Amino acid sequence: QVFSNLIDNAQKYCPPETTITVGVRRREGEVEIFVADDGPGIPRSDLPRIFERFYRVEKGRSRESGGTGLGLSIVKHIIQMHGGRIWAESEVGRGTRICFTLPTAGPARAEADSVGFETGGEVASGSA
Repeated sequence: QVFSNLIDNAQKYCPPETTITVGVRRREGEVEIFVADDGPGIPRSDLPRIFERFYRVEKGRSRESGGTGLGLSIVKHIIQMHGGRIWAESEVGRGTRICFTLPTAGPARAEADSVGFETGGEVASGSA
């Protein structure tokens, strides 16, 4: 749902030929994931509010063409429920980057993931 909403927003609010990039970076105890575009960007004054329910940057957009203003609010809620953080970086005329973090597996989870499991007569290790 998170990726669907973020990529949908990038497509919805950018011109058709806009490049959308998704990236992942591992950090101490977490992974940082981003969805970036080189579209029109978001004014600095709007950045603190884009994760609020029903907030839309362009007030003149209709719900039919511009969405309901719930997408980023839903994304924020999902990320926070998984113990992560989310923020936006943007510059008008240069694009927007929505970043979020999620905690990596703790020792108990990592140990469970490294235990072998049987698959069709072969023993494999790792997570499915």
